[in-house]
Amino acid sequence: MEAILLISHGSREDSTVMTVERVARELEKALGKRVVPAFMEFNEPGVEKALELLYQQGYKKVTVLPYFLFSGIHMKKDVPKIINSFVRDKGAVKVNMVSPIGYHPLLIEILKDRLNEGREEKGDVH
Repeated sequence: MEAILLISHGSREDSTVMTVERVARELEKALGKRVVPAFMEFNEPGVEKALELLYQQGYKKVTVLPYFLFSGIHMKKDVPKIINSFVRDKGAVKVNMVSPIGYHPLLIEILKDRLNEGREEKGDVH
């Protein structure tokens, strides 16, 4: 069984958690696979706890999907360290991580959409 771990930074703002949970639910529907959100800071479950939850539920293959724009310290060092430790402890589990969002042509469309929303709500921004 395969699952996806959607990792976000986390925030003190409650709406951030709700947004990440919504993204996880919608992604789960779109992919037909179990998607669990996890957070690096401020919120639960943390990455280790979410990996353990998936393992206990029988998922032996997990793809880590960073809900990050860039590949910073969390993606380059923190998450790989957590993954390596988890795999070392569990043995018969495969965890791989894909790239964060970075540049993607659809991101330009999202940014244009947000810019237009701002203009509609507040008038033209100069």
